[in-house]
Amino acid sequence: MDDRKSNYFEAIERKKPSAIRKLLIAAFLIVCVIGIQQVIFGIIDVEARQNLRMTDMDIGLNYGFDTQASFYSSGGRHFFFSTRDGVQSISSNGDIRWHHGFSMARPEMVGRGDVVAIAEKGGQSVYVLNSSGLMYMASLPNPLLYFTVNPSGYLAVIVRTEIGYTVIVYSPNRPDTYIYRAPLNDSNVFPFSVDVSFCGTYIVKALVDVNTLLFSRLTFSYVRRVDSRGMPDGLFAAYDLSEQLIVRSRFTECGKVIVVTDTQILAYEPGTQGLLWSIPFNNRPDKLYIGERGFVYITGEPFLNSPNAVNPGTLHIYNFDGQALGTYYLERRASHLSMGHNTVLAGAGRTFFAIDFNGRRLWTYTTMQDVRQMLFLENTDTILQAGSIRATVLRRLRSN
Repeated sequence: MDDRKSNYFEAIERKKPSAIRKLLIAAFLIVCVIGIQQVIFGIIDVEARQNLRMTDMDIGLNYGFDTQASFYSSGGRHFFFSTRDGVQSISSNGDIRWHHGFSMARPEMVGRGDVVAIAEKGGQSVYVLNSSGLMYMASLPNPLLYFTVNPSGYLAVIVRTEIGYTVIVYSPNRPDTYIYRAPLNDSNVFPFSVDVSFCGTYIVKALVDVNTLLFSRLTFSYVRRVDSRGMPDGLFAAYDLSEQLIVRSRFTECGKVIVVTDTQILAYEPGTQGLLWSIPFNNRPDKLYIGERGFVYITGEPFLNSPNAVNPGTLHIYNFDGQALGTYYLERRASHLSMGHNTVLAGAGRTFFAIDFNGRRLWTYTTMQDVRQMLFLENTDTILQAGSIRATVLRRLRSN
């Protein structure tokens, strides 16, 4: 009996896997798991390799929380940094290229191409600068309400007068005085937006008239008197949009004008073409950005009874011919939107997505802090991340 028990337990022990066998089995299972992962990642390869790893290049700026810091980049090897005390041009390697001082309580900076304009609402001075430094300073006759600049350095402003408003245009070729002035002496007609074509020939004005029923009017005028042929304010075309509010009008490099209302996006061409196309909004746009090669918007909540509404957080990408190029679903509400290098940079909270014009995700990056601005620098792998008290240049680490 004892011998049988001994043989029995010896047989059991022989059937137990040895430590070596256990290691071999574990190695086999690991290989299987890796193989399965490779298959999965092969299927979603475009997505799986896009999670962004960034390295802090130790290139950064510190600033006070209340300094009104703002940044602008045209997608090159430098960026503009503006505060209450002035503006700097800083290379993506951290070198200060130049500095121009001023004193403003709440400066605002707008940019197009490689040109920026800096002013504060209610002030009477606007600084126009490019990559080389100050181009000119425009002295306004009345308090400032609205301003914009084009890539050629033409500045368009709306100022408030005692009896209404005046639209004024300044040129980099004649910085000492304005080249266009159009008073609006009806207190029930409000100019919301102006812009000048790249060559400085045309100006577009978006007006809201509340004398009777609410309607918006889009007007095109010649900037130079030599082109206007005696027409009042150089006006040569006007379009009325009933029960709509025009919130933005902007010239493109190809000469078209993109117009954004509270219900749709439209495109016009100065001259005989008139309206080129229109795209209705089915959702309230959370964010909208007009770039140099196209425009994008991110949908918010659907309009009431809209049959074609989409999920909030959907990014829509268009070219200036009104053709849809791509979409991307952020799966959450948008907090940031910018463009550069034919790529969209969209933010949702602390997560940022780089999306190409076809709607393909290039990378995703989640920050460890709240971000005021996120901008492309010289390529889509280099970004400027601006927080509440520090801005840092980050570069993408690519996997081999």
